[in-house]
Amino acid sequence: MSNEGKQVSVHYVGTLDDGTKFDSSRDRNQPLTFVCMAGQMIAGFDAAVRDMEVGQTVNVHLEPSEAYGERRDDMVVSVPIANMPGAENAQVGMRVVLGGPMGQPMPAVVYAKDDQTITFDLNHEMAGKALNFEIELLEVSEAEEHHCCHGKGQGHGRGHGEGCCHGEGHGHHHHEDGECCHGESHGDGECCHGEGHEDGDCCCKE
Repeated sequence: MSNEGKQVSVHYVGTLDDGTKFDSSRDRNQPLTFVCMAGQMIAGFDAAVRDMEVGQTVNVHLEPSEAYGERRDDMVVSVPIANMPGAENAQVGMRVVLGGPMGQPMPAVVYAKDDQTITFDLNHEMAGKALNFEIELLEVSEAEEHHCCHGKGQGHGRGHGEGCCHGEGHGHHHHEDGECCHGESHGDGECCHGEGHEDGDCCCKE
């Protein structure tokens, strides 16, 4: 019996092909709950759970096309530092959250920086990578109306404005180094308005 359209609860462990573990609901002792095939999860994860039975454990290998897609050069964008107050404090490798044209949070990494320009990589950190998951189906029930997946900062939501399961973390991003301020200051962070991100803000918090 298909689990499509039903609320499911799973435990999972995610690894790269070299064996590196990048995420685990078991380590958090917090199962992930979502509506199967509702667009809340990456395609390959959804498809793996669709035909599982409660108590079953499966191991799946997902190519980038089934996960977070290939890296895109057009997702690496450069902005004049003068247009982003606070960006002068950012450092290469820092994770930040930019505001999109509609105000949606867009996780990014500071890719490069010089005296005049700062460059952000908006690709998901798992873009271009094959992923492996061990998934155990714990529970299946009828989906609640307007239900969104549980578990902040976890799960493999589609990210960057798509789907539902973003939970402040877009997969396993937790944004310890950056917060989305939407025009307000957060502690030591400073807000910056980026060219091309009309309503968006950026907090570059050290």
